[in-house]
Amino acid sequence: MHLLGISIHVFFLMFANCFSAHPNPRRNEITWDDLNKDISLDSTTSLVGFNASDAGLEQRMYERSRESKSPQLSRYTEVGEMSSTMRVYNVGVLMASHLDSPFDLERCGPAVDLALDEINKVFLKPHNITLLKKKGSYPSCSGARAPGLAADMYFQDDVIAFIGPACAFALEPVARLAAYWNKPIITGMGDQPPSSEGELTVTSGILGRIHKWKNENTGMFKDKSKYPTLTRMSYCQCRLILVFASVIRQFNWNHVALLVDRSELFSWTVGKNLEYGLRQEGLLSFVKELNGNEEEVYENYLKDASMYARVVILSVRGVLVRKFMLAAHSLGMTNGEWVFLDVEIFQSEYWGDKGWEMKDEHDAKARKAYEALLRVSLLQPTSPKFQDFADNVRENALYDYNYTFGEGEEVNFFIGAFYDGVYLLGMALNETLTEGGDIRDGVNITRRMWNRTFEGITGHVRIDDNGDRDADYSILDLDPINGKFSVVAHYSGVHKQMKLSKELNNMSWRVRPDDVLIEMGGMFGSKGGLQRLDVENISLQQFGIHSGRASIASFTSLPPQVYTTIGQFKGERVAIKKVNVKKVDLTPQLLWEIKQARDVSHENTVRFVGACIDLPRPTVLILTEYCSRGSLKDVLENEAIELDWNFRMSLIHDIVKGMNYLHNSDVAAHGKLRSCNCLIDGRFVLKISDFGLRTLTTPSDFVRDQNYYLKLLWIAPELLPLTTIPGCCPATQRGDVYSFGIILEEIVNRGGPYQEARQQMDVHTILHKVRQCNGFRPLIRERECPPDLLELMEKCWADNQEERPTFSTIRSNIRTIMKGFCENLMDDLLNRMEQYANNLESLVEEKTRQLSLEKQRTEELLYQILPRPVAQQLMAGDLVEPEEFSSVTIYFSDIVGFTELCARSSPMDVVNFLNDLYSTFDRIIGFYDVYKVETIGDAYLVVSGLPEPNGDKHAREIALMALDILRAVSSFNLRHKPEYKIQIRIGMHSGSVCAGVVGKKMPHYCLFGDTVNTASRMESTGQPGKIHVSSATKAILDKFGTFQMEQRGDVELKGKGTVTTYWLNSTSEGEARPPTPQILTTDEVPFPLLFAGMGK
Repeated sequence: MHLLGISIHVFFLMFANCFSAHPNPRRNEITWDDLNKDISLDSTTSLVGFNASDAGLEQRMYERSRESKSPQLSRYTEVGEMSSTMRVYNVGVLMASHLDSPFDLERCGPAVDLALDEINKVFLKPHNITLLKKKGSYPSCSGARAPGLAADMYFQDDVIAFIGPACAFALEPVARLAAYWNKPIITGMGDQPPSSEGELTVTSGILGRIHKWKNENTGMFKDKSKYPTLTRMSYCQCRLILVFASVIRQFNWNHVALLVDRSELFSWTVGKNLEYGLRQEGLLSFVKELNGNEEEVYENYLKDASMYARVVILSVRGVLVRKFMLAAHSLGMTNGEWVFLDVEIFQSEYWGDKGWEMKDEHDAKARKAYEALLRVSLLQPTSPKFQDFADNVRENALYDYNYTFGEGEEVNFFIGAFYDGVYLLGMALNETLTEGGDIRDGVNITRRMWNRTFEGITGHVRIDDNGDRDADYSILDLDPINGKFSVVAHYSGVHKQMKLSKELNNMSWRVRPDDVLIEMGGMFGSKGGLQRLDVENISLQQFGIHSGRASIASFTSLPPQVYTTIGQFKGERVAIKKVNVKKVDLTPQLLWEIKQARDVSHENTVRFVGACIDLPRPTVLILTEYCSRGSLKDVLENEAIELDWNFRMSLIHDIVKGMNYLHNSDVAAHGKLRSCNCLIDGRFVLKISDFGLRTLTTPSDFVRDQNYYLKLLWIAPELLPLTTIPGCCPATQRGDVYSFGIILEEIVNRGGPYQEARQQMDVHTILHKVRQCNGFRPLIRERECPPDLLELMEKCWADNQEERPTFSTIRSNIRTIMKGFCENLMDDLLNRMEQYANNLESLVEEKTRQLSLEKQRTEELLYQILPRPVAQQLMAGDLVEPEEFSSVTIYFSDIVGFTELCARSSPMDVVNFLNDLYSTFDRIIGFYDVYKVETIGDAYLVVSGLPEPNGDKHAREIALMALDILRAVSSFNLRHKPEYKIQIRIGMHSGSVCAGVVGKKMPHYCLFGDTVNTASRMESTGQPGKIHVSSATKAILDKFGTFQMEQRGDVELKGKGTVTTYWLNSTSEGEARPPTPQILTTDEVPFPLLFAGMGK
């Protein structure tokens, strides 16, 4: 049969040559109407969406599509959706049929139909194009019939692409024809399946070719110069070597034995791949081939292997795995001293039964023996999206292919791979059409499918630059409890590394919000009260707790110190860092980074406690060990701390030890090493922080402000072009050494990075000079710096990163330099404590002065909010009882035409105008015995006679104040409308009121009573530029004899009826208490008037 297949292959190549000179007359595009008239459909042709030859079938298809559980995956579209100008192209689907394989037409066909329907609707409908399926099947996995079917599809159906075949023997000749015809060909498998002994031994020619492929470690289709239009969507046997090598290195195994079954094609080709790859890696110590069709003494093979290795890879057919494991059990090789590995692409009878259970007397021994076996399998998709897809495949397989999936039979990986392959074809066609390309240019379309990633039905799909998928694998181990294989590790095809699942799935690092307590009210690092985290309104800044010492540097000189919120978690004091991350997905990459951070344990590294990700987005909290002395940046900027060279060298030594440990750990590199990330604990031990966790600590949004560019001063020149966010550049060990050199400059100069240069140029200029790699570096001004340390610093920031020393070398150099410093670290610690104690008294004195000033500022602020007697009562802790006052005078005023003025002004102009006007009023009332109650919009309310009664003076004080305000308004000018003249209405009334403090948050001193209402109505019934006075107020003013008033007459007041009122015109007391400018910011007046900055 294989010889026949080769002959047919050669025949069709000749056949293709003949037809290439005579173009197909039907090669032009057809419309939907043409299709109904001209194309007759047979049993091997399936039309996605519509079949004009069978109205009843069409109706059943439509009804089933409406009942589908996943409408977005439905095969069928409603009749009439396609316009009469829709162009139709054919796609050839070639698969084995009734082979009972995981990749035959009955299983994979429904996936292709679903994918075609999806890409027609999503990608091609906007281009007025639809794809039709032309189906062809063959009875066995061979190259006998597939090339002929492909030729029929090309010459008769004018297909633009091929889907399938799956098995390699059929795919190989079709892929060559597709390359010749320049047609894309996509397969969901494309590697060697299992085969019988007859197929394997039928011809030495095929064996010779396969042997050559495997010995070259290229795989059957790896050389894409022969198959330039082939894309494989599942896996490649040639990459199994990477999986096994990753497992072997993970557990530090050095000697491996390989047993290969040469009687079964799949086992033999996998074994040859592994043999070649492991030899190249220097891991293979022993190889033995066997004939699985013959009864062998398997113990002998294991004895031979055990002489060279304790790790045995079994590349044998299914039934032989159990025989070898039973033999290993009898030899005592399943006690944990030996390890066995095998391959099962996914669980299926097609691959042979590789399980331990055979319902015989050896099951118990086999189950025990299998506990020593690790199994490599393709990562099976388990997402809800894939489950919905699987349900649709089962349903369509029954209706369209008369196939029922067996009980317990899964919709396997290959089925999903065919769906992803068609979907990828749709994306490539869409891009080609959008850019005006040729839909028949197979090479161009294929290149669009290569070297790209997308989210497919099987998960994250990565197609490399050779058109092969970087598949993900699972490492399975037998669960001794239930006797089933479960995933213990994953191998990422993209990252080319294995990740241990048990460690990744350890969620002990997750912190519940209820378990976090925030320290409240502590001063200068002392412990305060505790408060639970507010999940509804998480804002750490509201707690106001800061650790470390405040930076004395201004914002323009250095990035301000990021204060750390202090909290408690399970009785331990922790530092809490808030990160804004819009979305947190527990991806393997994130879990791996968390595992790395948890595994870091060293005296000079900050311990990772956990992370709280169960908060309303975008908030994530990271909990780490709390270091009470703040950061190295704090210490360097705090002039109260004396830094002798013993202290400095000890800090440098701690940095080197911590970084040397990190570089030799799984973290490998820091990437964000700065002085603010070097923390100092209570014992003056420096610890490295903010390493790893790059996925979790990268903010979703950032601002390119001054702080952003200042952080770049620690980044190595070769990494600056790669940096978009500080900390998001590639983390390299040589880059960390450069950052360490900048920190050395900070320690030596006791300042920020490039401190001398930043006094002469801005940060952008410095970064530009550094990026040019012209040797521009910080200037060292400390003459006492040890020469060896200066030399080390210059080596660390060398332009050529290869010239920078490693931290291992730096540690050796530092040990040499430190011979003259702090020989005894404990003595040095005691000296530090003595220095700290000597400085503590002056520090407390300074803090006490600051506390006194803050207390004064707080009192002054309260006096501006409440009357001084009331404020003093509240500060004393007394309850302020409501009080009735028998005689007070109330002043009301508002601005005439304020609403119209607002309509013609911008909001900011209105704010500036009111601030200017009320600041003038506030300066005037400061000269009178009055209290400003409030301002509401353009209304201004003042009272006299409370909270301390002043006899009848209240009417006089309010009258004189009103006259001064009226005179001030006459000369007031608007900044944005100088021509506009302001006018106000003023009303005054005297009587009794009740006053008291209302509210606990933002307490307000309020007035109640009819006197307030009457005063308001006196203002509202007044006239612009006049002071409207009630008869009660006039009676009191007449006692002084210094005020000139005239009777206005009878006025109707709401609720009062007709009353007699008066105009206050002037006073004979002269220009009493004229307003004078007030200084807005002095030590005596810590808080300026409201909006004082705008009023200037």
